[in-house]
Amino acid sequence: MPRGYHHGDLRNALLDAAQALVAEGGLAAVTMSKVAARSNVSSGAPYRHFKDRSALLRALHLRAQKVANDRMDVAAAGAPDPVEAFRRRGVEYVRFAVDEPALFTLLSSGEYVDRDTANPQDVAFSNALAELLGKGSKSAELDPKDPVLGQLAARCLVHGLAHFFVDGGLAALGIGSEQAGRLADALTLSSGPPPGVAAAGGDSETNEG
Repeated sequence: MPRGYHHGDLRNALLDAAQALVAEGGLAAVTMSKVAARSNVSSGAPYRHFKDRSALLRALHLRAQKVANDRMDVAAAGAPDPVEAFRRRGVEYVRFAVDEPALFTLLSSGEYVDRDTANPQDVAFSNALAELLGKGSKSAELDPKDPVLGQLAARCLVHGLAHFFVDGGLAALGIGSEQAGRLADALTLSSGPPPGVAAAGGDSETNEG
């Protein structure tokens, strides 16, 4: 739940309020007036810290990045090799989505991604994928053994599983969120290590989606 405006911490109170609104009604539920009301401040107060709704949501996106990154850093610590570190990050990404569905919803939205603040490894991966897609004819078949596609497949696996839980698809089948970590661990092991993870920067990925 969001905190009220106490001890001058208005900025974080506004972000807490926006996060709560996303959890209740998705991104469309966030308005500056609702955030102000939730924070128990005047309708004009949010503009002291954020010039508009987009600026507020970009700041919340950065919060989502930090929470996810910190959790995945901890999960990958002590991994014996870059491939296992990459896998552990993927598992933790699914756990993060289940634990913080509002932040996951925002993190999944490309609308608020800023390449200037994105993790360098994520940017490197997107550049590698763009380079792969730009080679030769646009209709040319891609080599399914290309390491960039292997890493993309791994990202899609955990991102898709995360969405299955957050969007309620698995809950409708009677599979609860308490199974998220267990399923993610098994799936990432059964799919095998993606080729070329270390070379493609996967040893320090921070956004599996």
